[in-house]
Amino acid sequence: MTATLPTLKSDVYTLGEALRSNAPLDRVYTPLPNEAAREDILLKKLGPRGWGRMHQFRYFYQPEWGETRCKPLSPRAMESFYRFVEAWQLPANCVPSLFLTDSGGLELRWEQNGDDVQVEFSGSGIEYYLRHVGVESFAPHSEAALLAQKLSQASPYPLAAASLNRCPVN
Repeated sequence: MTATLPTLKSDVYTLGEALRSNAPLDRVYTPLPNEAAREDILLKKLGPRGWGRMHQFRYFYQPEWGETRCKPLSPRAMESFYRFVEAWQLPANCVPSLFLTDSGGLELRWEQNGDDVQVEFSGSGIEYYLRHVGVESFAPHSEAALLAQKLSQASPYPLAAASLNRCPVN
């Protein structure tokens, strides 16, 4: 008895010519040396959805995006955001949300101990807001890690009398 093998059919996907990109070589993205570690931190702390949103904000929102011709992501805001996230201890059962602001900043929101917390990273600094106690203030980029540590404390309202609220936002 002889057995014959079935003929192999190629199911390899091929990209049609109409879909191929002729991207110039000078626009090929080269990752920064610490970028892989930062991507891991984002994935761990913000989850796949937060990581995906950050990826979209960085690579797909070009100048004058949206109906109101908004600004692209600010490099200063992004760097400050990364410093914050690296030092931030995520509260238990926290599901943070990430948004791109019209001015090119990043806004991180979450609920902590029943209170809404909002931190906005802009090109000029960091604004934060604790709804329940009415704390709304500003911190320079250099204090991103310190702000993250303060917001990570077990106390429900660590910034109500903290040194970081010295510059109220009107």
